[in-house]
Parts: sequence; structure tokens; C-alpha cells
Amino acid sequence: HIKELSDKQYFNTKELNSPEFTLLFIPIEASFSVALKEDTELFHYGWDRNIILVSPTTLLATLRTVASIWKHEKQTRHVLEIAKEGGALHDKFVAFIDDLEKIEKNLIQSQQAYTSAFNKLSSGKGNLVNRTNKLKILGAKAQKALSSDLIEKSNHSDIENQLNE
Repeated sequence: HIKELSDKQYFNTKELNSPEFTLLFIPIEASFSVALKEDTELFHYGWDRNIILVSPTTLLATLRTVASIWKHEKQTRHVLEIAKEGGALHDKFVAFIDDLEKIEKNLIQSQQAYTSAFNKLSSGKGNLVNRTNKLKILGAKAQKALSSDLIEKSNHSDIENQLNE
């Protein structure tokens, strides 16, 4: 019977999540004892063919051992999955930080470009606000007026520039 069970290779069935051995249950304890006394190699013969002989007294312990092994295997798989996910999370976090640093660099460049453009608009010799306001003073027809605050800042900046020269 050990050879017949071994030939069936239940442990290779893909549909079953089974251990690499098959249990051969001998329901009568006395028969199990007699069989092992008569053939001391019987247990090893089964073991070599991935067949484990169990009796009523050893069945529960064997099943608990299998359950414990499966539990340990499941935990090991979870640990490996956690390690994999942890690595992926770390890599994503590093990429996120890189993106934030690029944003910071672009914000600094944008601020510099804004400051440069605003300086051309309202400060420095011949700024656009003063030139545009001068055209209005000279009689250019316009429907809208520049902000008085902007004109004042621009005039103040123009006066500072003339003093520095």
C-alpha cells in the first residue's frame, strides 16, 4: 500500500496545497505496532517514498506538526512580502523626495525670474512703469491708469538709481 500511495504522488498535484508527503493512517493501534515489530524498516521504507505511517495515537501530533509547519511557512512568506514591499516603499519615498527637491529648485528659479521681470517693470534706470507713465504725461491717450503705489515705488527706485550713479 505504501508503494501504491507513493506512485500516486498526491504531493505533486497542483490543485492541492499539500506537503511533500502523504499520511498513511493505520486505524488499529495494535496492527500498527505489530507491523513495525515484524518489519523494522517499514517506517523508513515509507519515509523514503514520502509516505508517513500514522496511528490513532500519532495522528493528532502529526497533524499539529504539519499545521505548525504551514503556519511557519505562511509567516515566512509574509516576512518576505513585507521586505519586498518595504523596499518598494523606500524606493518610492526616495523618488518622492527627489521630486520635491526638483520642485524647490524650480520654485527658486521661478522666484528669481519673477524678481528679474518685476525689476524691469518697476525699478532700475528706464523701467517700464516710469516710461509708460511718462508717455501718459506727454499726452498719450489711455483709458486706464497705472497704480499710484507702483508709480511711486518706481519713481523712488529711479531716484535711488540716479543717486547711486
